[in-house]
Amino acid sequence: MENKKEDFYDKLKRIAEKTEDIIDEQVEKLKKSGVIDDIEKSIEKAGDFVENKIEEFNKSDIPDKVDDFVEKAEEKAGDVIKKAGEVGDKVSEKIEKVADEIKDRFKQKPGKTPENKTDLPEKI
Repeated sequence: MENKKEDFYDKLKRIAEKTEDIIDEQVEKLKKSGVIDDIEKSIEKAGDFVENKIEEFNKSDIPDKVDDFVEKAEEKAGDVIKKAGEVGDKVSEKIEKVADEIKDRFKQKPGKTPENKTDLPEKI
């Protein structure tokens, strides 16, 4: 059983070495053909292009416009939140009034009419 394991590991080792040799050969071919140099040049050009575009963007008035827009949006959001709070306060006051009226109706003795009763017919 030990021999089979050793044989298997030896085979794996040989395959790994062959794979490494093939990769090294392919890299050498690429180096000789100049493909790697072309790739490096293209990467450098792309990097320069991106850097130039970033500089152009930063020099433009767009970042200032974005900052102004953000400030205005924050102000509007603050106004909306304030108004929503005011409306919420008014609604809660009305709800409290209605709740108080309902409580008062239940507290009254039977047969006694509430002061702000509508023109509903009397119960029989």
